[in-house]
Amino acid sequence: MRISKFIFLLFFCLGFNLQANGSLNIEEVTTHKGLKFLFVENCDLPKVSLNISFKDAGYAYENAEKQGLTWFTSLVIQEGAGENDAKDFAKKLEDKGISLHFNAGLEAFRVSLDALSENLEEGISLLSDAVMRPRVDHEGLNRVFERAKVNFNNLEKNPYFVAGKELNTLLFKKHPYSKSEYGTLNTVMNITRDDVLTYIKRSLTKDNIVISVVGCATKEEVSALLDKYLSRLPSKRSKVRRIPVENDFGPAKSENIFMDIPQSVILFAQKGIAYDDPEYYNASVLINALGGIGLNSILMKELRQNLGITYGVSASIIPNKHGNAIAGNLSTDSSTAGKAISALKDTLSKVKKEGIDEQLFKDTKVSMVNNFIFFLSNNTNTAVLLDDMQINDRDINRINNYADIVGDTKLERVNELASSLLDPENLFFVEVGRNVRGQ
Repeated sequence: MRISKFIFLLFFCLGFNLQANGSLNIEEVTTHKGLKFLFVENCDLPKVSLNISFKDAGYAYENAEKQGLTWFTSLVIQEGAGENDAKDFAKKLEDKGISLHFNAGLEAFRVSLDALSENLEEGISLLSDAVMRPRVDHEGLNRVFERAKVNFNNLEKNPYFVAGKELNTLLFKKHPYSKSEYGTLNTVMNITRDDVLTYIKRSLTKDNIVISVVGCATKEEVSALLDKYLSRLPSKRSKVRRIPVENDFGPAKSENIFMDIPQSVILFAQKGIAYDDPEYYNASVLINALGGIGLNSILMKELRQNLGITYGVSASIIPNKHGNAIAGNLSTDSSTAGKAISALKDTLSKVKKEGIDEQLFKDTKVSMVNNFIFFLSNNTNTAVLLDDMQINDRDINRINNYADIVGDTKLERVNELASSLLDPENLFFVEVGRNVRGQ
């Protein structure tokens, strides 16, 4: 055990030094046929991670009567494509060790591909078949409908899903961000084959595509493959509905939902801060110190170590493109749920008034930078980050400047921000569990 730990630490430290002394060589490439992508060449392993997203095609943009269509489509297009039925499609992926996933995001429809370098062309070929030549046949639709029924049955028993759905409703009300990724059972069961094909044709286009590639290949090889398999995507995205920016949730509200489970699940949230706000990184240090650095966070020490009423509590900034929040969660016995909520409010009030101390400030910054570097040691994670930056129209230079940006934050400014940003008297709460009394 001691030897394995030593090897892990040695590996981590070597990786840290290499990353800290250099930076990602992020190239912006345009293919001969006009497709653009971000590219990082990394041949530590003979693998390639490719992420494709179609902007403004996520479930926030769905019509009310078709809620769940994006998620439903992400399942249907895996039920066979091109010359391959569902079984053959899955077998080709498995035989080549290719991982191909489709996901309905809030803002975008996402595709992720991981393959050995030698199988990259076959992976992109299968990906292109799925988004350009999906079968969407009767058998595939029926399988997805049955899967949807099982999914909704499971979601109804998931306290985190139930709490999250209710919290989004309290925060965003009629704003598109209040929608569920899965829609409702009724809206999903009324989706037709034409609905799926229309969504694909109007939403998965060259006009709104963003591409990120990280791994062992050359930019010339990737460019040629993208031109060969994706250049025939439809040119123009259909008209997109405008989503307003929302960051004023109104007066705080709380909700209790009964569920016969051993522990109560509690979600909480307040107004947040935008990614492009000049104070964003000061806020990041503050909220990470509060609830984002594991056992050393303020909330963990108070609610777990001092009070012993939870195994875990966390908080983070959610800088969505059209609506920001500071949100977190904790679980506790139903008999101590009220105490946990009071302790949470008291802890936020104390930090709002007194700020954080210098040692915690330093430790938090080190933790944030180390976690970021470790995250980027994985090609798949790097591709996801590049993808997110493009979806949300963010400056990719912040990736290489992250350590300096965090390092330049000042304790005085973080504590000044705590007094204006933290709002313990306007926290939204949703509790799911056996406790049915109001808060």
